[in-house]
Amino acid sequence: MEKIKRKDGSIRYREAYYIGNKKINSPYFTKISDAKIWKSRVETERLSRLAKGEHYFKVENILFADYAEKWLETHVKANCVERTYQGYRGNIRAHLLPRFGHLYLRDITEEHGLILMNDLKKTHKPKGILNVWNTVKGILIRARKDKLIPCDPFENIQRPKDDLKQEAFWIRDEITQFLRANTKDQLYPFFFVAIHTGMRLAELCGLCWDRIDFRMNQISVTRTRDKTGIKDSTKTKIKRIIPMTPEVRAILLATFHKQLNGKYVFIEKNGEEVKYAHVYRRFHQAQDRAGVLNKIRFHDLRHTFASNYMMNGGNVFDLQKLLGHTKIDMTMRYAHFSPNHLQGSLRFMNMVDEEKSAVVNEFIPVLDLTEKNLGENLVMLRG
Repeated sequence: MEKIKRKDGSIRYREAYYIGNKKINSPYFTKISDAKIWKSRVETERLSRLAKGEHYFKVENILFADYAEKWLETHVKANCVERTYQGYRGNIRAHLLPRFGHLYLRDITEEHGLILMNDLKKTHKPKGILNVWNTVKGILIRARKDKLIPCDPFENIQRPKDDLKQEAFWIRDEITQFLRANTKDQLYPFFFVAIHTGMRLAELCGLCWDRIDFRMNQISVTRTRDKTGIKDSTKTKIKRIIPMTPEVRAILLATFHKQLNGKYVFIEKNGEEVKYAHVYRRFHQAQDRAGVLNKIRFHDLRHTFASNYMMNGGNVFDLQKLLGHTKIDMTMRYAHFSPNHLQGSLRFMNMVDEEKSAVVNEFIPVLDLTEKNLGENLVMLRG
């Protein structure tokens, strides 16, 4: 154990171990116990890898800034859509490079992660904190797999939780109000299909006629188109099939017969494809035209579809396939909209024996629910 006294008088501790003749120093810790835990974890990891016949990590001085750029270009760009790539790049530039860019990967400690999380809590909402967390964790986990660090220094830091807020969506009356007011809008078919299929904005913009099968009555979702162009993939890299309701089929057939563009399904009056970046403004204008009080984002039409699907008695596992979620956890947030959700639990929730139910009956007055006595009953219940 090495004890270092800094110029400001503070004490730091550092452990070390050897790979052959090469001495590997730990990061600096403020507590002896943290340094010992680090060494113990590294040694355990080393023995485990040796037992499996694997080599230990490489002894290299790689700056976080250099590796983060490599991670972006090698792993993120190849596996994520452009918007996700730009989101990661923005997080790295704004939050991670100023803190970690000058550090070697092996010198990043748990303390750095705790300070990052505490500072973000002062300025960011839970969703923003989670986005930054996912970025830095992705880099460190990849570095560990590449054997550039012995372990993830942030593995003992609790993952930040997302907001518990309810997703915004429209009920049937609001959907009807919106659609009736916008039947003359050029994007009416676009809005109608979004509400009745749950397709993402980029998927709708990239929908071509070769993916509409009127004979099988289904839509194949395999492409996306955003500000960067069209791609033969979806956000989750999964092809999915969405059956068409009679109304969706009729809308698309009518659109097909008067098409001005032989490729894209949704077009402007001049025959050009709908511009991805213009949809947000056009959607807000359509809401204003309809006088909808519950203003939502375009993406909330996806929540609208999922919520109403479950309220209509749909199955959460079928909904997962329709939405293209890779994990059921993403879809389970809509499960509570099902009329039967948790109703089977009621038989386990009675905490009073049947013969003892009199204790409840004595507390609750017998109410006359006729209109004549309704007002008196409410006054009695309120005390």
